[in-house]
Amino acid sequence: MSVQMVIENARQLVPAQLDDRDVVVAFFGALHHYNASLDLDFTLSDAWETIFDEQFRSSYNDPNMMWLLAKEGNKAIGLLIAGVHTDSALFCHRQWVEVQALYVADNYRHQEIGQCLLSAAYTWAEGLKLSRVQLYVTASNVRAQSLYAEEGFVTSQTIMCKTLW
Repeated sequence: MSVQMVIENARQLVPAQLDDRDVVVAFFGALHHYNASLDLDFTLSDAWETIFDEQFRSSYNDPNMMWLLAKEGNKAIGLLIAGVHTDSALFCHRQWVEVQALYVADNYRHQEIGQCLLSAAYTWAEGLKLSRVQLYVTASNVRAQSLYAEEGFVTSQTIMCKTLW
């Protein structure tokens, strides 16, 4: 399925390509740097860039993955990574699209770019005949939670953890 959509004027959503590797890595790193500022458990490993690069190269054109960039002209301004998730065969409703990362560059926030990226994920899920899109959000990331609530996301479970040391 071809994903290219005009947002407004010179803005568009396009599948990330190998040539986009540097910006994809930069946006993912910025997203997780922010998440780690909210909760140190989300700090990326020293080898994250190599691991992430391998994942991108092996799956950027996988039909079960969506690596999508929002661009203004030739400049990338947002990133969405989503994939088809298949849960245990124990469950009836075991497959959905999972948004793995959503990032919009600072100067482009509050311009509905995040909503457009999410909308592309919804359209992709519908095309795959999957009725659910889900994601994980850091508990203290109120900014992201607000966007997701506006988009109709609701809490379906809570992950609880206990730090032992």
